[in-house]
Amino acid sequence: MTALPGGTQVARPRQSSWFFVRISLFWLGLSFMWGALNIQIIPDRVPKLVGTEFQGTAIGLIFFVGLGIAIVVQPLAGALSDRSRVRWGRRRTFMLVGVLTALPFLILVGLSPNYWLLFGAIVCLQIAANTAHGPYQGVIPDQVNPDARGRASGFFGIANQLGTLLGAGIASVFLSQGLLLPAVLAIVGVLALTAVGAWRFVPDSPAPAPEPFAGVRVELRQRLRELARRPAFAWLVLGRLFFFMGLLAMDNFLKLYIQNGLKEPDHEIKTTGVLAVVIGVAAISSVLGGWIADRFGRLRLVAIAAALGVASGLLMLSSQTYGQMLVYGVILGLGLGLFTAADWAMAIDLVPDPRSPGLYMGLTNLATAGGDALATLTAGIALDAFNRVQEGLGYRAPFGMMAVWFFLALLIVPVIRARMGRTGPRPTSALA
Repeated sequence: MTALPGGTQVARPRQSSWFFVRISLFWLGLSFMWGALNIQIIPDRVPKLVGTEFQGTAIGLIFFVGLGIAIVVQPLAGALSDRSRVRWGRRRTFMLVGVLTALPFLILVGLSPNYWLLFGAIVCLQIAANTAHGPYQGVIPDQVNPDARGRASGFFGIANQLGTLLGAGIASVFLSQGLLLPAVLAIVGVLALTAVGAWRFVPDSPAPAPEPFAGVRVELRQRLRELARRPAFAWLVLGRLFFFMGLLAMDNFLKLYIQNGLKEPDHEIKTTGVLAVVIGVAAISSVLGGWIADRFGRLRLVAIAAALGVASGLLMLSSQTYGQMLVYGVILGLGLGLFTAADWAMAIDLVPDPRSPGLYMGLTNLATAGGDALATLTAGIALDAFNRVQEGLGYRAPFGMMAVWFFLALLIVPVIRARMGRTGPRPTSALA
């Protein structure tokens, strides 16, 4: 059974793995873009534009402001698509417009001669890309049977992780040869191709029946009441925020640690090597995690994933060699894969109003984009501060913060379980 916009349930046939692959294509393109930009291009460009003394703060500022805008844009675009009656499709139309708007700002990233122009390009890119991303988040609630959401989330997780790895890897090859603009043009090509694939392969829901819009204040009060009646969703978003803060505190400063902390040559390639281990393990465990989540419970997997994150953060904090980083990446990848499948499917199940999946799944971006922004800004400031205490010490600071954020995500799990039991329907075995 799958929910239609009006809340009606319609039976769908059993959905194949090929169906999940097709609806995941666009995620591959988005992740390719952000993997290349966040892991390779921005950490490479910013020190060259501002110097090394304030590089962490400058990188953090780009993420904080850009992703802060994304936090607003993504749920807003998702909410607009929930109500859209455009004949080309209520999700796909926003996705196409967002990508077409994003492409020129991507090219500007490759041409920016100073920090503030780069800053502006990233901010505009966030607005455009999240105009596409918000409506896309409604695809699983729209199209996937409830008993298959764990598996679908696993495929989304693979696309996300594979796109991140490919984006970072291909960008590292270009940047190691000093080829910034070709790296950006590769992103443009992949994003455009996956957008065409999404237009061709992603099904779209029927246009919803028109509903009167009572105004922003009334709509906001209604949504706040829904969240108050079903607080488990809000607590899940908070736990998701802490988890992604842990992941991204490491992710966005890994290159600087390998380059300046471990003093490794070929740091672009070796950064991609660690990410390849993390993402490769995560891709495998996300498929397994999706299957387990659909059968044995999602919240348990979230707790296990957060505990693995704590362990990996503490181990990376004490690492002395590149080989150790590769080994510890296996632990992080296992946790990431389990979390990706279980948490995403659980968020869909806990959406307070099934008629507005684009809005509420867009609100999960408070965690993903917000986690990216907060983690990068705080870890960047810590990096600069500890480097002033002792040269080189700051490059380890993000790993300490990583362990703290993962631990807070772990502490949220029993709160989610308690809120599920107090309000709304009792948790099913798939949620527990």
